[in-house]
Amino acid sequence: MKSAIRKISYPFSLLLCLFISLYLFIPFSPTITLGYEANSTNYKLTGVTTSGLGGIFESTNYSLISNTGQISADPRNYSTSYRINQGPSEAFIAAQPTVKCFETTTNGTTNCTSGPTELLSGGMVALCGSTGCYNKARFEIEEYTNPSDTLYTIQISEDNFVSDVRCISGSTFMPTSLSNCDINDFRTKEYWETEVFNIKGLDANTQYYIRISALHGDFTQSDYSAISSATTSMGFVEFDIDIATSSGYTVESSPPYSVSFSGDDRLIPGAGAVTAPNLVWFDLLTNAEGGVAIINEGENGGLYSSTTTETITSSNLDLDGDLAEGFGLQNYYIGYDSSTYLGTITATTNYSGSGNVVGEVLTDARKIYDANGPINSGRMGLYLKARAGEGRSSATDYSEFITFVSVGRY
Repeated sequence: MKSAIRKISYPFSLLLCLFISLYLFIPFSPTITLGYEANSTNYKLTGVTTSGLGGIFESTNYSLISNTGQISADPRNYSTSYRINQGPSEAFIAAQPTVKCFETTTNGTTNCTSGPTELLSGGMVALCGSTGCYNKARFEIEEYTNPSDTLYTIQISEDNFVSDVRCISGSTFMPTSLSNCDINDFRTKEYWETEVFNIKGLDANTQYYIRISALHGDFTQSDYSAISSATTSMGFVEFDIDIATSSGYTVESSPPYSVSFSGDDRLIPGAGAVTAPNLVWFDLLTNAEGGVAIINEGENGGLYSSTTTETITSSNLDLDGDLAEGFGLQNYYIGYDSSTYLGTITATTNYSGSGNVVGEVLTDARKIYDANGPINSGRMGLYLKARAGEGRSSATDYSEFITFVSVGRY
């Protein structure tokens, strides 16, 4: 949300130009001195002063230019958006800033203008992953006429500054109590905005309010800006399974999920390794700052036949080895949005082999993939490979039930 407050400042004196008919009511007792000689067609007035009490001055023949003194400090001169300043000191107060942008979850668009390219083209989800940031935010300052060395302090609240009023530390960028903030927490616009996430340590799924004040020299601190708000995202992981061939980069399928070694791809005792025609595909989206681990766990520790009560045991091995027998998984494909601010996905060592080198499926958890940060548009494909040994009894019910789990790190 972008808010703005205009600040109207007047000099010490208000110069009024009145012509033809003058109706000037002065409710106090100033001395009026003509700014220069007041001329009309018939008369010339110089050195005019008035006595106390003021009054209404009327004329049909004169033009009067006069200095009426400073404007009243009457608080009725204030409104919701504007204020008339009074006195010489007002000329030295820094211009009141506004919040140019305060964002946590914007997607595709942004009101920020000085952030990284990813933010400017994709919004905060391009920096924090799907659904946006759950523990941090970015703000930028509209400085107006303030010079570049002006300092700014930021206050933050969860209840719109009713009772919760904190400041943002200029060193840690985290909310802290007002008693912990001092002049060292007033920083330049450039300093604040160079830090991509310049508010940190926030709570998930919480609305926050911020306001900004400017300082340019001693005794010049401005009023605080209009308030801007943003709500942090919840921690988010989306994990989906699909079954498709090796061309299924975008295929979506629904449960129940099954992969078979059948037909020309059936297991034959003593024959070579077989790769199932369908792969297990995963979709992954997350804003977890620490990334996500994807793990597998089997029910039998291999392909088990209730008919023969035999198991083709799963292990980390090369199925092309002499007299090898086994069952396992192997990574085929990894894709995700690449960004400086997002994470990467890698297959763990046992599952990143080539040829017919596979990773195990045991009855306790084993990590297959690891994402080291937020992920947008993650997609992975996983082969299932097996080989039956020469002495293995034939049966059609060798099977394994595999559970895949994604675990976010926050």
